[in-house]
Amino acid sequence: METMKVETFANEIIKPSSNTPNNLNTLQLSIYDHIIPPVYTVAFLFYTNDELISPEHCSNKLKTSLSETLTKFYPLAGRINGVTIDCNDEGAIFVDARVNNCPLSNFLGSPDFKAIQQLLPLEVIDNPNEAANTWPILLVKATYFPCGEGESLVDPAFAAANFYPPASPFFQLPLDENANKISKITKRFVFGSSKLEELRVKAATADVVAKPTRVESVTALLWKAFVASSSTNTSDTKILIQPANLRPKIPSFLPENLIGNVMFSSAVLSVSRGENVKIEEAIKDLRKKKEDLGVVIKDEDGSTSLKIGAKLANLMLGKFAMLSYETHQPYTVSSWCKLPLYEASFGWGSPVWVVGNVAPMLDNVTMLMDSKDGQGIEALVTLPEENMMCFEQNTELLAYASMNPSVLVE
Repeated sequence: METMKVETFANEIIKPSSNTPNNLNTLQLSIYDHIIPPVYTVAFLFYTNDELISPEHCSNKLKTSLSETLTKFYPLAGRINGVTIDCNDEGAIFVDARVNNCPLSNFLGSPDFKAIQQLLPLEVIDNPNEAANTWPILLVKATYFPCGEGESLVDPAFAAANFYPPASPFFQLPLDENANKISKITKRFVFGSSKLEELRVKAATADVVAKPTRVESVTALLWKAFVASSSTNTSDTKILIQPANLRPKIPSFLPENLIGNVMFSSAVLSVSRGENVKIEEAIKDLRKKKEDLGVVIKDEDGSTSLKIGAKLANLMLGKFAMLSYETHQPYTVSSWCKLPLYEASFGWGSPVWVVGNVAPMLDNVTMLMDSKDGQGIEALVTLPEENMMCFEQNTELLAYASMNPSVLVE
């Protein structure tokens, strides 16, 4: 198959349709925002398009909508300045591109994760591997395929300092100095609804967890495969980090329209070198960590949001500060399941496919997303190439997951 070629033919700064009031010009970042790596969070949405509607018409409609949206989500038009965002209406970046040599149907028949990185709008970033203080906070790229189109939306989350303590420039977590020296690769594993149900039945035990969730079951299986694929790693301990969305857990503390990183990340599983992983025990431990977080939150019933945020921040950061990349090998599994991404319509109906981060910027990171039918799960797994060679041959994993099947349903 001919290599897909993406040609950028326009880029434009889109400013809010109305100026941001002076009293909203500065947004304080939270400590959580400050410690997460400076990488963009990405969502690709692929649509089939009416051939009677020109790319110019589509782009103009999107730009107008974006300009109006930035008035309400004004920090996305600003720039990061240390531990704050200058909400200066500098604008978001909108990039137009086209693919001339690959129809969308061909691409979706066998998604190429190296090719899909060409759909990222990062060409407008001067130094994507350097400090993020000059980066646009929001980038949008509309790429038009023959007989269809795709969009990529890139936006790093920002606020929540009214819940977590504000960021401090003097606080830093340990960094992995070898992270950028290792060649990484991202691959897609799809758990269809029937196979996922088989996995849940196998993982269920009456005396441990009778009804594991889809995400718990997939996470436990992936964790077992991660540990097996890194058996030659010299780290004494492997840990699994899982971000938890706090919004449904503490709705009384948070405004309904709050945006930003209201998350709690912690090491939920760990094994020492030479230990084996049992899926049912991993699910038990995942459920226990979830319940422990619920107890911490319940104990603060009646407190202010800042008090509970400070308690959770101290709990989270205290554990992370004790980690050493010399002795610990972290893996992260983040779930976007149940997010209504397939409801995002721009006048073209629902997307035919939605996919998240595919650029292998971070080691050992996995994103879980719903399949289009809402019943299966797609896992986008990023590992060092050496580990991926072993991971993708794991027989237990392949008993339940298909490697990069066609997106198109016959």
